[in-house]
Amino acid sequence: MKTAIPHHLAIIMDGNRRWAKARGMPIRSGHMQGASVVEKITEHAHEQGISWLTIFAFSTENWSRPANEVKDILGVFRYFLDRKGKALIDQNVRLRTIGDLSGFPLNIQKKVIELVDLSAANTGINLTVALNYGGRSDITMAMREIAADIAAGKKDASDIDETLIKNHLYTAPLPPIDLLIRTSDEKRISNFMLWDMAYAEFLFMPMYWPDFSPTDLDQALEEYGSRERRFGSDGNSVDKSSRYIG
Repeated sequence: MKTAIPHHLAIIMDGNRRWAKARGMPIRSGHMQGASVVEKITEHAHEQGISWLTIFAFSTENWSRPANEVKDILGVFRYFLDRKGKALIDQNVRLRTIGDLSGFPLNIQKKVIELVDLSAANTGINLTVALNYGGRSDITMAMREIAADIAAGKKDASDIDETLIKNHLYTAPLPPIDLLIRTSDEKRISNFMLWDMAYAEFLFMPMYWPDFSPTDLDQALEEYGSRERRFGSDGNSVDKSSRYIG
C-alpha cells in the first residue's frame, strides 16, 4: 500500500523527563536518550522521502525549568553537537536552526554556527533545530522589524502581506508544515511555529520521545496518508498530486 508523505514534518519531542522518572533514572538520562533518537529518526525520515524535518529542542519557556535541569540540557546539547553533529553532516544532512542563539553559552553558539556552515552545501534532508524558539516571539520580532522599516521609509503599511511577514520570521527559509507529531500524548502545540502550522495535520502519539522509533514514524506517515487535506476548500479544487512511499 502506498502512503502520501509530508514534505515538511515537525516534531515536538516530548516526554524525556517522564521517561527517565518512570525508570528511576536521572532526568539527564532521559534527555540523553532523547537526543540519541534524533539521529535515527532523521535518517529514517530521509529514507522515507521527507525533505524537511524540524524538531523542537528548546523553547523560550524552557529557561524557567529548574537550574540543574537547564544545565543538564545544555550539557546534552554540547554532547550531541560534538558527537552527533558531524555524523549527521557526513550523512548529507543540511542543518539549520531557528531561534535566538544568543541566549546560549558561547561554546554552544560557536559549535552550532560551525555545523550549520559545514552543512550548507549538503543536499539531503533539511534538519532544522528550534533552539530558544517561541512562535509568539518570532512573530513579535517580525512585526518590530517591519514597523522599523516603515518608520524609516523603507516600506509602506500597504506593503504588509503574508509574504512580507514570513520573510521576517526565523522560519523564513522553511516551507509550511504538513504534519506535526507530538509525543507523550500531550495535546497542545506549546507555542511552536504558529505561523507555519496554519494548515498542518496534527498527530499526538502516546509514547515518550526516547521510545519513539522508525516504526512509530511509519505509523504516523500511514495515518497522515489516510487524511484528506482540503486547505479550506470543498476538496474538489485541491491539487491532489502527491509523492508516495511504499
